[in-house]
Amino acid sequence: MSSDMFSKFNPGILMELVSRLMSTLVGKVVMLTNGRFGTIIMIDPYNPLKVLLKTGTEIIDLRMEKEWQIERIIG
Repeated sequence: MSSDMFSKFNPGILMELVSRLMSTLVGKVVMLTNGRFGTIIMIDPYNPLKVLLKTGTEIIDLRMEKEWQIERIIG
């Protein structure tokens, strides 16, 4: 979408759409930008791209790990 068209959408509706899309990913395995894999266990409702992940015995909170992001959804 061009930036002109994007700015015409209601930000509240867009946030709701992103939140609902991200909530379908709970339980999915993802790969992070650092190459690690984890399972999404919780989505932050105020920042849906910053999730809580379980990697083996460790829990990673992407709200705290600013340099890491989800790179790919594995399944």
